[in-house]
Amino acid sequence: MVVCSGSMSELAVHFFEKYKIMAIKIMSKFELKRIARACCATPVVKLGTPTPDELGFADDVHFKEISSQKCIVFRNDKDENKMATIVLRGSTTSMLDDVERAVDDGVNCIKTLCRDKRMVPGAGATEINLAKKIQDFAKT
Repeated sequence: MVVCSGSMSELAVHFFEKYKIMAIKIMSKFELKRIARACCATPVVKLGTPTPDELGFADDVHFKEISSQKCIVFRNDKDENKMATIVLRGSTTSMLDDVERAVDDGVNCIKTLCRDKRMVPGAGATEINLAKKIQDFAKT
């Protein structure tokens, strides 16, 4: 599997087909970095053979159609993989934009709560947890 940015020469495409190597051209620098992070790879800028440290790994790479949109799915089942994908579907683009903003706000809120130890959960979650611990302590 080769993931590249920019153009691929016809000679490169010929050898990919000859040796049955899947090649994907990604035009977005953000998407290229995301794929590299998901596969634990390092984007290589220089021409030459990548070192074993720069190579990534994916359990499965395949095409899948999700609601008439063709997608390339990279699946990595390692425990140290910290990536997840959320697929959103909706009837209108404006509704999808609203849902995407809501998911983004929720994910960023959780990231902030996990990183800053001074933050405590609100809406009575701390009181419920303390009440449960007191009940468990009283039972023993």
